[in-house]
Amino acid sequence: MTQFASWAQSGQITVPFGGGKVPLAPVIQSVGIQEREGALHLHQPGVYCFRYLVSFPVAARVSTVLSLRLDGEVVPGSVCHVDKENPGQPYTAAGQGIFRLEEPGELALWSEKGFSIAGAAEGDTLASLAGNLL
Repeated sequence: MTQFASWAQSGQITVPFGGGKVPLAPVIQSVGIQEREGALHLHQPGVYCFRYLVSFPVAARVSTVLSLRLDGEVVPGSVCHVDKENPGQPYTAAGQGIFRLEEPGELALWSEKGFSIAGAAEGDTLASLAGNLL
């Protein structure tokens, strides 16, 4: 059975001071991937590929490091440094990670520092995370 998940967030995103999980809501997911406290709980062992996008609007000023974290550890290849100090230009941060899972684990999109951003228009997707078992 194929395992997959797609999560997104529109409207507003707030990561608390000191950093933490980037809040996302499930769009669609298979039975083997479930939400638990803002993270994806992956049940089936195997090789997974996940990609994320975070769109910082024109007015945003953000300095942080985004990454995927599996059981609290950074997934190699998933780190993206964000230094958006110039309001007036939008910025999209992207990252991906391919990893082998031997036993159930939790995957989260993580920000090293807190930030708050709001969409410029109704329905703007500010962040997305999608992936599947290969």
